[in-house]
Amino acid sequence: MSGKFKNLPDLLSQSVAAFGDNPRFGTRSKGGGWSYMTYREFGQKVDAFRAGLASIGVGVGDRVAMISDNSPEWAIAAYAVYGLGACFVPMYEKQNPDDWRFIIEDSGAKVVLVSGPKIAAKGAAKLVDELDGLERLIDLSGEGPDSFAGLCAVGLAAPVPATDPGWDDLCGFIYTSGTTGNPKGVLLSHGNICSNVNAVQELFPMQNDVSLSFLPWAHSFGQTLELHTLTSFGSASAIVDDVNNLIPYMSEVHPTVLFSVPRVFNKLYDKLNKSMNEAPPAKKM
Repeated sequence: MSGKFKNLPDLLSQSVAAFGDNPRFGTRSKGGGWSYMTYREFGQKVDAFRAGLASIGVGVGDRVAMISDNSPEWAIAAYAVYGLGACFVPMYEKQNPDDWRFIIEDSGAKVVLVSGPKIAAKGAAKLVDELDGLERLIDLSGEGPDSFAGLCAVGLAAPVPATDPGWDDLCGFIYTSGTTGNPKGVLLSHGNICSNVNAVQELFPMQNDVSLSFLPWAHSFGQTLELHTLTSFGSASAIVDDVNNLIPYMSEVHPTVLFSVPRVFNKLYDKLNKSMNEAPPAKKM
């Protein structure tokens, strides 16, 4: 191991201490306008949810699955799981429920977190009764004992300190799309992710940057850069609710950095060129 961070709980702890008042995750209200969670608030919620998960039996070596698009709760849940020495297994909301079933069973997840009742009703809820190893479903948007708010309340009353995982200890699984068969799970260690973050710290320093986050964190590229690397620099992420809103949100957020794939950059380039070609001569100049 070499570099600034030795594991993901360490990365979060250092970032919260250094950048407590900085904005971390921004979400857009239905009426427009963005509100941001600070690093300090992020750390506090991770602490509370970690203890809440511990209260229902999540511990070292366990797997916690997640079916959700990007959100502050996604990030909080991930770091809460890391802090228990458990493994985080993210999935996509748009995935086929049969893929959810396979991934939850294949990974051996004992708890599944869902973004809301629509995902539960789509097929996630019945898996608790159908899969022997799956013990509990937690609704991140709901209320009551089996909810994000409910577990955070329990955690606030009975704090549990973060563990200190080793460099080679597993932190999560990333599953392939499964287009040629069942999804394949890639096992990632704290060292796998932290080595990438440490390398970016040395080669591509960022400071007080703001990103428009639209790459899925259930994929290793988006997760490593948007979630972990930006956290390590004290930067902010405005979370895009729909990739089709990417261009209008640019004028609202004024991002200083954008992590993407070539196809999206090509689409942005083509759309801007099309707008300029249709503009009157004075505007073109």
